[in-house]
Amino acid sequence: MHSFSDIYGNALLLRHLQQAVAGGRVSHAYLLTGSAGSGKRLIADTFAKTLQCEAGGTEPCGHCKSCSAFNSGNHPDIVYVRPTKKTLGVDDVREQILEDVSLKQYRYCYKIYIVEQADTMTVQAQNALLKTLEEPPAYAVFLLLAENQTAFLPTILSRTVLLHIRPLPDTMVADYLEKKKGLSPAESAVYAAYAQGSIGQALDLLEDESFQQMRQEILEKLMALPQAKKGEVFLWAKDLEKYKDDLRFLDMMQLWYRDVLMFKVTKDINLLIFKEEYASINDMSKNSSYQGLEAILEAIDKARVRLKANVNMELVMELMLLVMKEN
Repeated sequence: MHSFSDIYGNALLLRHLQQAVAGGRVSHAYLLTGSAGSGKRLIADTFAKTLQCEAGGTEPCGHCKSCSAFNSGNHPDIVYVRPTKKTLGVDDVREQILEDVSLKQYRYCYKIYIVEQADTMTVQAQNALLKTLEEPPAYAVFLLLAENQTAFLPTILSRTVLLHIRPLPDTMVADYLEKKKGLSPAESAVYAAYAQGSIGQALDLLEDESFQQMRQEILEKLMALPQAKKGEVFLWAKDLEKYKDDLRFLDMMQLWYRDVLMFKVTKDINLLIFKEEYASINDMSKNSSYQGLEAILEAIDKARVRLKANVNMELVMELMLLVMKEN
């Protein structure tokens, strides 16, 4: 992969990088920020591969010596910098960057340092890197990858080009899952809804068996809830305690009732996330009032707040499930 045309979304950011290559106006340091799974590493890799490509275009050619070295994972002039412990310490910066940057590139245009988890850099490590960012060798390019921009010293930020990777629309994530992973439109829509605009997170969810089991169980409970007796509801409240460390089950409930409300308003099956459960959603939309559905969505929000405040989970679940049952 590793070509700009294969990357979904963030067209302006990608165009900025391609124009920098085309115009020979490449900065010495870039800070790429975005959530986990947003594509920071993919964008950095593609930019680095393009900069080193011997064809000299705004896309890597894929078959020159430089591209072949990159594809094999052994490019001599692209260096990956990673923390050896929980944080990227001053020793990491010295050993992986400062002792190496004075040595000229092996054979290609640039010497590129891709610094992963750069927002874990300690203050001492940032200060050690600062001198090199202030007076970088002509051949050096630094690509700092981070989730959190606020972790950096103002002096570091002032010497980097800041590029923020935005979450993708759900439709774009779903389109990727359909075209690249062969999922059905209905499945793609479900995973996209949970992925928070990140293809990386969507791919992680596809591999996550516990997520699949949770989704199945929550949907079964929600579909059975209208006919359930109160005793069953209390048993479910106790059973849901197993998810106390994974509140994604509340997201699933929220998406379900959002579908019920959406269908009640529009009667349009194409707008549903859970299209395959159309029959249950249709029944629920007929038997619930607008006020009832709004009360349910509010109850889920309240449950989330209470659980984060460490209120007794079984009690919180009882209150929430009873509001769902009554409405």
